[in-house]
Amino acid sequence: MLKKSLCFILCLLFVITCFSACGEKKGSEAALVYPIDSDPEYLDPQIISHTGAKNIIANCFEGLVTVGEDGEIAPGCAESWSVSPDGLTYTFNLRKDCKWRVSIYASPLLGLDSSQTNSKPVTAYDFDFGITRALLPETKSPGAASLLAIKNASEVNSGKLSSKHLGVTATDEYTLEITLEHNDPDFLYALLQSACMPCNEEFFEATGGRYGLAVKYLIYNGPFYINNWVDDVSLSIRKNDYYYDSKAVMPRSVYFSILDEQQTRLSKLKDKTYSVSPLTKAQANEIADNKKYTVKAFDSAMTCFIFNCSDPILSNMNIRRALASSFDYASLESAMGNITAKGIVPSAMKISSLKYRESASSVTLYQNEDPAALFKKGLDQLDISSAELTVLCSEENEAAVRKLMQSWQASLGINCAVFVESVSDTELIKRVASKNYQLALTTVAYHSDTAFNILSRYKSDSADNIIGLHSKTYDSLVDSIKLAEGVTQSISAAEKCEKYLVSAAAIIPLYEEPVYFGLGKGVSGTYWCTCGDIVYFKHTLSK
Repeated sequence: MLKKSLCFILCLLFVITCFSACGEKKGSEAALVYPIDSDPEYLDPQIISHTGAKNIIANCFEGLVTVGEDGEIAPGCAESWSVSPDGLTYTFNLRKDCKWRVSIYASPLLGLDSSQTNSKPVTAYDFDFGITRALLPETKSPGAASLLAIKNASEVNSGKLSSKHLGVTATDEYTLEITLEHNDPDFLYALLQSACMPCNEEFFEATGGRYGLAVKYLIYNGPFYINNWVDDVSLSIRKNDYYYDSKAVMPRSVYFSILDEQQTRLSKLKDKTYSVSPLTKAQANEIADNKKYTVKAFDSAMTCFIFNCSDPILSNMNIRRALASSFDYASLESAMGNITAKGIVPSAMKISSLKYRESASSVTLYQNEDPAALFKKGLDQLDISSAELTVLCSEENEAAVRKLMQSWQASLGINCAVFVESVSDTELIKRVASKNYQLALTTVAYHSDTAFNILSRYKSDSADNIIGLHSKTYDSLVDSIKLAEGVTQSISAAEKCEKYLVSAAAIIPLYEEPVYFGLGKGVSGTYWCTCGDIVYFKHTLSK
């Protein structure tokens, strides 16, 4: 154990030394440092779900389309595309100068010269294989749900049809045709996700099931490539000279620091250990007026009250509705501030190119029922005479929850005993993610650009379904967003999903909580996707 600890410390010191040296270099030669929460287990684009892994893949791979500096869809490996008049057929024309970077470690797997780094063209067949692989049932890709508008995708994903029936076809080396089952206003946004990155079939097969498990089992077509991966310490990416637009790539390298503690991020940003970093609200406020730093904020998180619908007591909708009907907004506002949420979906999210929240109607909590009568009905259905419930919250919000508990006690009487359990922010996130709670006051960060993906996470089969809801009705409502004809109908379908979650007393939205990032002294050019989940470094400058 001592030997292992010493090795770990030495490795950490080495990484810190590298970080310090990075801060001394200027301009495009400067290496950047960015913290991520934990070490990715693997970096297979088609199956990753870890946020840190998504950021690495977004900088080392490039899809048919990408995100521009304005946060909008921009050409990627496809230099242009066209859509048929009925909106069902997308034809992508690939760049002929887009190449795979094959390292000296990966070259032997393709029978190439192992003494040097090699390249090979990225073709439409690589995108055909990558998207098809994401939809195969055995892949279990988290991104498959966003691609079900593709012709026969649902049947292929469920194993009812073979992949040869999928509406994805490479008509030649540089032309990819994708046919949809129905119009999908979010389709180009779906192509941004890691599941739609190209995958070279020959190289994938040559890895023998180890694709993405180590540096030598990956090849890259993006602005950077992975040049070092130290388990549980750091992962570094370096400028890819084989990238078609390599001259526009500013940083020489980027280090992803894995040994990261949230409370030290601001101090590390100030001492130039970190170049760019996620920040808490308090940390962002501390430097908001300091011109030496830049703070970016994205309206992509929602503070809300959630019910664990898989809990034996809270699985009863009448019990949940009784609690929701006696929900005292005034007590929360007095302790937390204004309750301003207009719905479950935050303001940053889109349907097509439209901000969903700007077009959708507000979703309000239904409170016209008798909470005591509902609670009694729920107890009778569960064949119990009373219920004990515990609200999980952060230490900061304990006082607010205690005020809310008083209103519940007054409305529901002695048959309802409510307790509060306050924990650290880190523990709260873990407990909610594992559904180890009954009720919780928490902030949910949404890692997506679209309203559909936000609402999809609460489907019965979603791995991110933190409320444990299992409802065929809700599942059907979410699917109807993709089946809708046109943006207006999609927005209407999404509204119905929000109303269902609130009326079923599964989620009570309170207010939006921006996600914050800080750029250190002299750092500029970094940009993010709409929700702030993915950070792009290719144009970042560090003076």
